[in-house]
Amino acid sequence: MTAIGLAVLAVALIGCNSNDSSTGKNTLPPSTTSTTPAASAAQEEALATYRGLWSAAVKAAATSDHQSQELRKYASYEGLAYFVGTILTNSQKGLVVKGEPKLAPHTTQVSDDKVTIADCLDDSRWLKYRASDGQLEDNVPGGHHRTEAVVTKSSIGWRVSKITVEGTGTC
Repeated sequence: MTAIGLAVLAVALIGCNSNDSSTGKNTLPPSTTSTTPAASAAQEEALATYRGLWSAAVKAAATSDHQSQELRKYASYEGLAYFVGTILTNSQKGLVVKGEPKLAPHTTQVSDDKVTIADCLDDSRWLKYRASDGQLEDNVPGGHHRTEAVVTKSSIGWRVSKITVEGTGTC
């Protein structure tokens, strides 16, 4: 390579691993989120749907109501199966979940009819209790879980069609 070629390569490599000197953190590549008006509307609808689903899940989990119609307003397919299955399992064990998780969602991919959301779900204040006597099931406080949701638009509206919640301490 020529000296100019090596200099260009060095600048490119430095740019890929640059640090923001004001924060000391690595800078991230630009988001794949589109900024068209349709994509922006999709982003807002998807985030509202995601938050709505968690709100419905909090209500359903408080009574272990796995048949909650509210869940169906916000989730379908694998997304619905995740919440119904989790709440049903708790019900079969005689458990309810009290409190509320903290959400910090942001979009990672956006199109007119599909949005991917990343979150670091904090369930440390959303704990399992025995329905029979109201006592805390265990003293494990939960924690932060890397979460990814796919929110899709269909003829009935936006729904969380897939969700993955990883183990405690993954974010």
